[in-house]
Amino acid sequence: MMPDDGKPQWLTLSDWDEIAPAPQDWTVPGRIPKRQVALLSGPGSAGKSMIALHLCSAHVLARDWLNSLPEPGPAFFLDAEDDANQIGLRLTAICKHYDVDFTALSAGGLYVLPLAGQPSLMATVSKSGVVTPTDLFNWLLDQGRKIKPRQIVIASLADVFPGNENDRGQVTQFIGLMKRLAIEADGSVLLVSHPSVVGEQNESGISGSTSWHNAVRSRLYLHGLKANGSEPPDPNIRKLDFKKNQYGGLETAVTLRWRDGMFLLEGAPSLFEKAALEAKADHVFEELVKRFAREGRNVSHTQQARNYAPTAFASESEATLAKLNKRHLEAAMKRLFERGAIKNSPYGPPSRLTDRIIYVE
Repeated sequence: MMPDDGKPQWLTLSDWDEIAPAPQDWTVPGRIPKRQVALLSGPGSAGKSMIALHLCSAHVLARDWLNSLPEPGPAFFLDAEDDANQIGLRLTAICKHYDVDFTALSAGGLYVLPLAGQPSLMATVSKSGVVTPTDLFNWLLDQGRKIKPRQIVIASLADVFPGNENDRGQVTQFIGLMKRLAIEADGSVLLVSHPSVVGEQNESGISGSTSWHNAVRSRLYLHGLKANGSEPPDPNIRKLDFKKNQYGGLETAVTLRWRDGMFLLEGAPSLFEKAALEAKADHVFEELVKRFAREGRNVSHTQQARNYAPTAFASESEATLAKLNKRHLEAAMKRLFERGAIKNSPYGPPSRLTDRIIYVE
């Protein structure tokens, strides 16, 4: 720590006996730590900019991103590779995916800066190897302080860093600048980069010095699949590997497929879709409990009972129209019991007392 007099000061460890250290914050839980720098690499045309723009949109809309829930808030997207129209085409697909318009993205705090064909360097490097921030970096730092974006995506690394990627000192200094940006914005910085030929071949996703891997706190690698024997790889499939997580275990890789102008999860519903399905199932179960009660029809939570609620409800029009099956309704019943929205109520003569499910008003 550095106090006002400019002299270093040791931590007072005993303070943590009174107030425990705060848990690690994340802008993307388990994937991208807050106030740190992350690296997203992948070959050209792998789709890095698309999924990074998708991530920024998820932040500002408070929606899901590849089976994660990013922290809601503003986001910056700086692209030195593609022009404004190309970014607009990508955002069109994202708007369709989330069923929103461009106004919603703007209102949520998505800031887009196309830098293709314009000065884009974030730093200069002297002959002695000293990395110095440019006016563009200082402007971005000021914007970060004011707007406090959750995520700052910069594409691509080669366009903003003019130094020697094999020089550990230069790499470390540049990542230090990016970390300062993340800290003062109270968000994360995600750098988009291209691997070397060797980095592609061994699927490490690295180019230049291993300091890129060491200096960032999180690293992701997006790539296509290799041929399986005589079978050519599917060109519409991508795999997102999580190569580093400084503050926890590595997330399981996700498989993505190109559809509707985006790379989306292959074969599994998104977290948002799953949550929407659960909410629909809960609502239908509640409504059927109430309707059956009005009709004097009792249902049970016991699986062996002839009037087992999920079985009885699965054939009703409310469930069939919502495309809900017995499994969906069983899960809904469990959630509703846990929330106290429904409960068991005894009924019948004392000699044959049993339970029925009732709605809790």
